[in-house]
Formats: sequence, C-alpha cells, structure tokens
Amino acid sequence: MASFCYDKAMYKLIIIGASAGGKSTLMRYLRQHTDLVVVEMDEEIVKLNDNKWPTDDRYRNTVLVPKITKKIIGMDKVIYISSYVPDGLAEEAKHNGFIIVLLDVGFEQLKERNDKRMAGKGYESVAIYFDMQLDGFKRLKQKGAH
Repeated sequence: MASFCYDKAMYKLIIIGASAGGKSTLMRYLRQHTDLVVVEMDEEIVKLNDNKWPTDDRYRNTVLVPKITKKIIGMDKVIYISSYVPDGLAEEAKHNGFIIVLLDVGFEQLKERNDKRMAGKGYESVAIYFDMQLDGFKRLKQKGAH
C-alpha cells in the first residue's frame, strides 16, 4: 500500500482537473486510505440541489458552484476536488491559505479516458467541456496554481 504524507493539523488543498481527468479515482483513493476530509464538487452540487443533478448549466455554474466554493474556502481542513473554481474565488482561496493543484492530463488522454468511460460505464460524453476546462487551467497556472 502506498503511503500518503500530510499534516493533520492543517491542510487546505483544492485539486482541479478536467472531466475524465482522474478526480474521482483520486477522491476514492484519499477516502479509502486517509482520514482527511475530502469534498467533491459534483456531490456537493447534488446535495445543494435537492439530491438531483441540475439540468440548467447556467444555474449550476453561476449559483451552485460559487456558493459551494465559498463555503469550502472558509474551512480549515479540507481537500476540495473540482473541475473548476470561479476565478475570483480561486484568488480568495489562495489568500485563505489554500494551495491549488491542477491534475495535468493532456487533451488526447482525456479523449481516450472519455471514450473508455462511455463504452465501459455508460457515461455520457464530457468531451464538449475539454477546451473550456483546459483554457481555464491555463489561466490558473498563470495565476500561480501548481
């Protein structure tokens, strides 16, 4: 079993990755092998939206995600796994002591992982989000994300 080193006294980490980029795999690993508080954006969206995935992308992205992110960056001990953080809140998170880490998966590998998920698990394609997500990650890197 691999070891995972961390400071139990204080951890504030936001892990951002593209759809099909390995976030759920990482989340499951951390929950199974550590006692860290791991919060995942999609789970929080469903909780906040009466246990249903919102059909309105605009509502999800302009109301639910900012509200969830604001709550998370007010916490002292948390790993937040998300596909994005609104730009202004990413800056606020850094000021609150969060480290932002990007899961860097290339476009071709994302397409391959997406195809496997669709074929093997019956997921819908998320490829329509790749360009937008990767562009957002470039902006975050320019602002100091790791």
